[in-house]
Amino acid sequence: MEADQLKEQTLRLLPETLGRTEIDVYASARQFLNADQYYDLMLIDCLLPDLSGVELAKTIRRTNRTTAFIFTTFYMDYAVEGYETNAMRYLLKPVEDRKLQEALSYFAKQLESQTIVELTGTTRYATFVKKNEILYVEYVGRKLIVRLENKSVESHRTMKELTFVLGDEFFFRTSQRFLVNFKHIAAKNDKTLVIDNGEHVTISGRRLMPFNQAYIQFLKRS
Repeated sequence: MEADQLKEQTLRLLPETLGRTEIDVYASARQFLNADQYYDLMLIDCLLPDLSGVELAKTIRRTNRTTAFIFTTFYMDYAVEGYETNAMRYLLKPVEDRKLQEALSYFAKQLESQTIVELTGTTRYATFVKKNEILYVEYVGRKLIVRLENKSVESHRTMKELTFVLGDEFFFRTSQRFLVNFKHIAAKNDKTLVIDNGEHVTISGRRLMPFNQAYIQFLKRS
């Protein structure tokens, strides 16, 4: 059965960072919908016996905005229609190991960006957010301020500590003053970054080349 083969292929290629993973197989869209299950990631064939894979994804999206979709198909004609579901990847069948591994690695990295971190460094006034909600971190005087979309949070952690906790997959220390989230960069102009909330972050001269290299790699991964 093609679905069982894809399951075995997926289990073999899963990134170690995802840990132990359970994979269920459904023979039709109706069988899945009747099961009423939630999954972080779904690999969906565009041609199902009772409903197109894209239509199934649209049905799921009406009540679920977080599940990631990877479609498998013999024809890329479905890709345009599937954009409405925010599909993560379209893989041509027969699915190549390299292409599937790339898609699964990308999913693992996106999942990592959802990791919840503690910002404030004090148990009395603890603030917890997902990594991807952080726009940038900034020293303002002697205070360390974490900029979120709708508010700012003062942190009692050091910049060095937050840099380590957030990791270098999505964040880059552009200067002694700033730590920026690649995902929220809207534009770059010489040594200035425009964040997607309209604010600006500067890049020091000695960190400009390393930033450019790291940002290009981030864009390639994305």
